[in-house]
Amino acid sequence: MRLFLKPVMATLLVTGLISGCASNSNELKAAHVSTAGFKGLSCTELHAELQSSINVVNELTTVIDDKADDDKAQMAIGMILFWPALFALEGGDGIEAAEYSRMKGEINAMEEVAILNQCQSAIDVAQQYRAEEQKFRLAAKKPQASQQNNNTAY
Repeated sequence: MRLFLKPVMATLLVTGLISGCASNSNELKAAHVSTAGFKGLSCTELHAELQSSINVVNELTTVIDDKADDDKAQMAIGMILFWPALFALEGGDGIEAAEYSRMKGEINAMEEVAILNQCQSAIDVAQQYRAEEQKFRLAAKKPQASQQNNNTAY
């Protein structure tokens, strides 16, 4: 019975520690934001707000991904050198992730208003952002897929 309990406890410990790590930006979803706050904007204002929100999201993407990478590095070092120190790690997504989700929700809401109001310049900005975001997500998935393939090769 004791021999069985040790691997189970170790698995639960590692799972608990890993779940506390910060998420990458491509793992975070957009929060729901109402379109009501953007319906009164002119096309020029909508375009400017949309571009501003995209700039903030791009900055937050860097911060969030750096934090996630740091958490993963600390986890790896902690697992190898001194696993009890892992309990002291901050972990979690933090305030940046909440702001990121909210801003992505605002982008979605502004894009919806731009489409309803037929604001082509704002629609173009939103579509360009979507295309760049899609490329980023695909690029982020490639290393994960190759890493999973390497792990299953054993």
